Amino acid sequence: MFKSVSKPALSVTSVVLGLVVAVAGFSSDARAAGDTEVGHAEAASTKLETDSFLVEITPIGTYKAGVAGSVKVSLTTKGVFHINGEYPYRFKMAKPADGVAYPKPVVERSDGEFAEKTAVFKLPFVPAHSGTFVVGGVFHMSVCSPTSCVVQKAPLDISVSVL
Repeated sequence: MFKSVSKPALSVTSVVLGLVVAVAGFSSDARAAGDTEVGHAEAASTKLETDSFLVEITPIGTYKAGVAGSVKVSLTTKGVFHINGEYPYRFKMAKPADGVAYPKPVVERSDGEFAEKTAVFKLPFVPAHSGTFVVGGVFHMSVCSPTSCVVQKAPLDISVSVL
């Protein structure tokens, strides 16, 4: 006859370790280890959309040489997902293009505006002269449903015209 063999239940530690490894593998596929420079692993874009969220980078107003300006990064959750209240959201600016300076190379959670289903960051930059520049970097974010959380690194950039 057949003998029934019971398998031991997974420990909390092994489950957490498995999730950390899975998230780390997913994140490293999305961006190279040096994720502060856009373009090394996966091309950045003006938006990233999944079943659980939409994140995009957009211009704010007009830009003039020598005058500080900003672009906006907005995150909107979808369906049952909401902003993760405990995640250390941040945006790491890419290496600046010639003629652009980032007064704050890392924009932290405390710099953003958060609601239940939205988060907004303003990313400051200063263009030294007129022209077209690429502004952006990597947005580190997380959204949660009642049963799980998604951690994501979203490479975003946008071309801005400076007068």
